[in-house]
Amino acid sequence: MKNKFLIITLIISLLILTDAATYASEYRSEVKVGIKYGSTAGDSLTVSSSGGLTVYDAALGNILYTAQPSEDVYIQMGSTGFASWNKFDASSVTKISVQPPQGGTVICDGKEYRGYIYIEKCNNGELLVINYVGTDDYVTSVLGKEMSYTWPKEALKAQSVCARNFVLTRGGAHKEYGFDVCTTTHCQVYGGVLSEHENTRQAVNETKGILAKYNGELVGLYFFATSGGRTEDVENVWGTEYGYLKSVEDTYENPDKASKYRWSVTLTCEEIMEKLQKAGVSIGNLTKITVDAVSESGRVTQMTFYGTEGEYCVKREKCRTILGLYSQKFTIVPNTTLNIVTTSGDAQAPLYAQNSSGITGIGGYNVLTGNGFLNSINVDFSGAQSYVINGGGYGHGVGMSQWGARGMAESGFTYDQILKHYFTSIELG
Repeated sequence: MKNKFLIITLIISLLILTDAATYASEYRSEVKVGIKYGSTAGDSLTVSSSGGLTVYDAALGNILYTAQPSEDVYIQMGSTGFASWNKFDASSVTKISVQPPQGGTVICDGKEYRGYIYIEKCNNGELLVINYVGTDDYVTSVLGKEMSYTWPKEALKAQSVCARNFVLTRGGAHKEYGFDVCTTTHCQVYGGVLSEHENTRQAVNETKGILAKYNGELVGLYFFATSGGRTEDVENVWGTEYGYLKSVEDTYENPDKASKYRWSVTLTCEEIMEKLQKAGVSIGNLTKITVDAVSESGRVTQMTFYGTEGEYCVKREKCRTILGLYSQKFTIVPNTTLNIVTTSGDAQAPLYAQNSSGITGIGGYNVLTGNGFLNSINVDFSGAQSYVINGGGYGHGVGMSQWGARGMAESGFTYDQILKHYFTSIELG
């Protein structure tokens, strides 16, 4: 009877959709992670556990089947409910809970998870699979995916606080499915038991219960790989303003090791047009690209694509995502042979034109020739066949740089000092 009451209580809590304010108001000991849903749902799965497991009717709490240690249990959707190869008949059951012994793990389609697995047959025919897992177990797994376990402990501890704060303020992101977070970079990368390590477990234990607040409120701590020298104000990326997510100097990243600290890509006009078309933008043949605004940190916050059939302006983070770039911190210039008239007469072609900000346009450029710089007149970029994009940093640039956190830890900073550097005026406790 006790187990039946426990299952009913857990499922009732699953069906209650909590808004973001409630998520941020208290520490939750359990996280609901979406394992399969939507396009990844499928219509069947296999579960097992080294210690055996029990399959429940999650709505009523009745035991449907008790499996032996390491016994595979195949669960398939039927026309009305579930079935499992003569092991149990659940044709009228639409919600199932799969639980290992206390402290055990469940293997679901080859991946091992702590906590237990909840399975629901939705009205639209999708198979919804959710992993109920302890918050600290979840953070331990995320930490192993988001940062190398070989990195300094203080960097791992800073990352663990970020991951904990993030999941506790993530309410509403997937409320249409009834879970808190998914397993991808849309939320935080989660790999179950496989991505755990003793170092990640230790970092989580040593920051157990530690949360970051701003003006007394629990806040989301965002992170990314590399800033390229300075982080970005959140307003220039997502269009909102938060006092603790301001641009700060990031001098501890190692330029020789940090991911994409400096990078360069070349895109042809055809490749750029393909990317625009995938984003639903149609401007005909590309004729010109201009960078219209740049933040103090050097990130592009507005740019315009011109074509034979119109123009299209993008702002903030879309300046990088629409082209699939590593960061918003870049310059973009045409890579073309130009006929340039200068004060010294016609310069020798081919030449490449660029100003200090990388903004393309007509006139005002310095042209580098074998004899030095010449002032250019009437520069025409309409003949460009490709564009060279030089940039720095990897990710959205808001909050904590992971490579910067590593550098600070290697320089003797503690996890709280790291966090307070990247997140302005936060309190930890």
